[in-house]
Amino acid sequence: MGRRPDRNRDRTMTSEALNTTELLQVALDAAGMGSWELYLSTGAIHRTLRHDQMFGYEEMQPFWDLEMTIDHIVEEDQPLVRRAFSEAKIDGSIDVEARVRRSAGGETRWVHVSGRTFYIDGTAMRIVGLIADVTHRRAVEERLRLAQKIEALGQLTGGVAHDFNNLLQVISGGLQVVARQSDPQRRERIFASMRQAVDRGASLCRQLLAFSRRQSLKPEAVNLKRLIGEMGELLNRGLRSDVQIQTAFADELWPAEVDPGELELVILNLALNARDAMPNGGRIDVSARNCPALADHDLDGDFVRLDIADSGVGMSPEILVHAFEPFFTTKEVGSGSGLGLAHAHGFAKASGGVVRIASTPGRGTLVSLFLPRTLKVPTLGPHLMSLASDHATSAGQVLVVEDDDEVAALTVEMINQLGYDTTRVASAEAALGALADRRSVDIVFSDIMMPGRMNGVELAQEIRRRRPDMPVLLTSGYAEGVRRNAAAQQIKIIPKPYRIDELRDALAAVRQDARESVREH
Repeated sequence: MGRRPDRNRDRTMTSEALNTTELLQVALDAAGMGSWELYLSTGAIHRTLRHDQMFGYEEMQPFWDLEMTIDHIVEEDQPLVRRAFSEAKIDGSIDVEARVRRSAGGETRWVHVSGRTFYIDGTAMRIVGLIADVTHRRAVEERLRLAQKIEALGQLTGGVAHDFNNLLQVISGGLQVVARQSDPQRRERIFASMRQAVDRGASLCRQLLAFSRRQSLKPEAVNLKRLIGEMGELLNRGLRSDVQIQTAFADELWPAEVDPGELELVILNLALNARDAMPNGGRIDVSARNCPALADHDLDGDFVRLDIADSGVGMSPEILVHAFEPFFTTKEVGSGSGLGLAHAHGFAKASGGVVRIASTPGRGTLVSLFLPRTLKVPTLGPHLMSLASDHATSAGQVLVVEDDDEVAALTVEMINQLGYDTTRVASAEAALGALADRRSVDIVFSDIMMPGRMNGVELAQEIRRRRPDMPVLLTSGYAEGVRRNAAAQQIKIIPKPYRIDELRDALAAVRQDARESVREH
């Protein structure tokens, strides 16, 4: 005879399973998380009420699938989320953060989606995971990042001011001496020194503006050797004369996929930390090398290791365990916020890597960033415009729009030396008036920041509306704030200060673009 079913035992197991499920749901609700289960064969998603509430719905929706999830994601983040779900079929897990636009009122919130893939006979069948609102955490991280940036800029101020005073002295002294110098060779040496001073000042300005911008950059392929090399001027401004910095990079170093602006901030702050750990001077070594096929509890795959080591006082084990805690610092009050290492830790984790630290009292500290390798090819850097390689082949009439009389006088002189004739006006409104008079104008060259109701970008848009074939070139000493707007409108910008050869090529480029546009239409 077969054994009779133990119904009491079955009921007990069912009750325990229900209790476990209920307890899990209570825990998720308390943590503010929703659960979901994606069936890959159909795309349908089985989920909890809290999941739908994340997207702005008070009640459970009749149906939900992956496309509905994507539709609620902010358009700029949709490719990232699609790629994460697609890669989860192969990688076995998903871990992504993105912005969602909620159905009620269109409010934008940050969500963190994580999950695990389940397979049958090697085929991915479903992905099970959680969704959590991380808007508050992202806001705190942004405030932490800005606080760290402000602290770093404050520490740079003295060095930057000293450097700019030196550059101004070169230019001021050169202008006074060159008028008294009749020897052509000596005059050329003076001019060369002045040009070099202008180039150094312009380079430092561009780095400071890029460093201080608030908008987040997307992770991209970064050449670490090039990025750190371009930071040389900025790093030197923040270090004392008794602190030397040396770099070493492995041959055929892989590119890393990180946010270059954030990486610059991390490197700068780690260098400042190293400087402060060497009150009597010392050396900072910055190096990078490839780390293939790493596999431990934190890392899995190919990484690029970036080391920043100092010969400073080091840290004891008791202090080292607190190194990554926000606001933990051994510096005197007013000498630092203790955010540098905490920011490095957050940056590395958000980039898909880790940061590790080793320190010995009296011997120094080593901070190692493990950054994910990418197979993408790094770009040469942000370019405000594509410069034409050919010189201007024929002169024309340039309408110069500039409110500063001294800048306008020099600009007109430079353009005249390039073979163009010029007409100068001081406002966007005056420029539109000149064009309305049907004056002979071949190119409009305008500053962006001007008094009046219309800036340079708005002027270019209005000119394009009235005279679509008119080439327009803009310039600004602070081009970063308007670059995206101008780029969206396909308006060319040349940043101040510019050399005469750069202006020549820029004018030729916008003129050529206008000709090609006319041919296309």
